[in-house]
Amino acid sequence: MPTHTRIDNAELLNQFSHTLLELYRLAREEPLERFLQTMLECIQPLIPFQSAWWGRGTPSFDEPELLQSFFLLGLPASYFEDWKSIRKQDDTVERVFKEPGKPVVLTMDQPDISEGLKWLAHKYAFSELICTISRDEITGFINHLSLYRGSNAPAFSAIELTLMQSLMPHLLSAASINQIRNTNVFMESNTENPMSLAVSDTNGVLQSSEPGLVDLLLTEWPDWRGPQLPFTPTPKGYQGQALAIDCQARGQNFLLIARPLFPIEQLSAREQDVAVRFGQGRTYKEIAREIGISPNTVRYYLRSIYMKLNINSKADISRLLHDLPNSKPI
Repeated sequence: MPTHTRIDNAELLNQFSHTLLELYRLAREEPLERFLQTMLECIQPLIPFQSAWWGRGTPSFDEPELLQSFFLLGLPASYFEDWKSIRKQDDTVERVFKEPGKPVVLTMDQPDISEGLKWLAHKYAFSELICTISRDEITGFINHLSLYRGSNAPAFSAIELTLMQSLMPHLLSAASINQIRNTNVFMESNTENPMSLAVSDTNGVLQSSEPGLVDLLLTEWPDWRGPQLPFTPTPKGYQGQALAIDCQARGQNFLLIARPLFPIEQLSAREQDVAVRFGQGRTYKEIAREIGISPNTVRYYLRSIYMKLNINSKADISRLLHDLPNSKPI
């Protein structure tokens, strides 16, 4: 594994510059679900490592189970669960929180390293790690990056600590750019009706969002305060009284596409059946026969439809049906 001991300043500066250019290119071009992997692979030639852990969570690590937004490179998924089991023995946490933004290095043969961290290092074959954290001023989340080396690799150097400290703000910026870029691409391909986009983790904690999302959520949940969403995102999405939210899995995150409900969507399923047929020109008797109810019941549903949607004619119903996008059939 190469080190920077024999690299002159000009060459190192050139390598750092190249890494940043490549990092921001990836931020613009990579899909959301692949970006974290390519981001870490991008910095690997600059600061060589055998494995890495990128994480994002609340300002306190007291509850590690809430740290669900993470990506592991060169480590199995079991690493996070094992880390949680020794969390209170992890010497890294206290040290990085003392000086956020400043990387710390821990070598497993240091006499003050806890038995829990040594056990974790032995299980996952690393002998040294470098870690730093940084606070996202917009969301308030803490982001951290840990890089690991095995026993056959050279120790992390002072230059590599400086490089990691300089890189971390760019990694945060690139990750944010990638999320925004992916939501903008989606927005440009879906212009039929107003919507707001956001990214959350699998626990429903917002990672980033457009300002309009907050306004939409407040129409459904007036007392809501983030960043924890008032519903749990799943691939089925969410539909309430005032809005619908499509949840699309993107790696370990969800892309959330929120929009106000179309007026017709605010009706019950039976009312929608009646409204569609009435708007298409069918008579009371034809509607009654097709859906198995009486003509009087059809009249009852129509009165309810007019009241709910604040309309008073068949033409109004036809107009509301026409406003539905092709991708949202009733």
